Amino acid sequence: MKYHLARGEEQLGTFNDLDVSAGLRDGRFKHTDLCWTEGMKEWQTLEAHLKEVYPEAAMPPVAEPPGISALRAEVRQDQVIRLELASRGQRLAAKMIDIGLLLVPLLVILTLFFDPAFKEEAQKLQDDPTAMMAAMQKRAEKVHAEGGMTVPVMSLIFDATLIVNVLLLTLRGQTIGKLCLGIQVVRSPAGTRAGFLKAVLLRSILFLILVFAGSVSLGGIGLALLLTDSLMIFRKDRRCLHDMVADTLVTKRNV
Repeated sequence: MKYHLARGEEQLGTFNDLDVSAGLRDGRFKHTDLCWTEGMKEWQTLEAHLKEVYPEAAMPPVAEPPGISALRAEVRQDQVIRLELASRGQRLAAKMIDIGLLLVPLLVILTLFFDPAFKEEAQKLQDDPTAMMAAMQKRAEKVHAEGGMTVPVMSLIFDATLIVNVLLLTLRGQTIGKLCLGIQVVRSPAGTRAGFLKAVLLRSILFLILVFAGSVSLGGIGLALLLTDSLMIFRKDRRCLHDMVADTLVTKRNV
């Protein structure tokens, strides 16, 4: 029997009765989660439905042996890996698109700002922070005045890319690059929507903070984190370090 499960407004997915039982035992599902299956008039909590189906079950379920639970988890993981995981090439291409959309407008702005004359002036003032700040302020005003629409347009593209990526990650688990490649970020191992907390805060922002903090305070730690993160794509489940931080997977998206 197939059950559709939900927690509040979040759809958890479709599971058979054995998966539901195992999920209740290992804590993946809650008795307050809503369920529906063919023949039911309306959604019910798992607790209410199970009392209707098994009224004689007065005692709590017998705990499944750890070895069986581990085997079930491994089977579920193998199914995810075999059927749904995005390829390494797809993930790399999506990342290149996302980086390019942010890097191109940023490079245009920096190129306008750091022309040869200003670079020479900055080298002379590198030992005088106050004068350097004054020179940068003056240069920014000059670029803004002489740059026409280039700087505003590039700034708009940069900001719009960030905003769209945050919205896409929250609602669909996708960035612009992932949308183009037909892949998405989901919770591991259930494959449900990751949402703002996991896809944006933990997977993106928190990981960038860790890399930045490691670079500033601990020298090469930030670079080591980035290198480790990249190399972990060669794991069997292709979960990078930022996926481990957020407990997510990157899978193919059918619709």
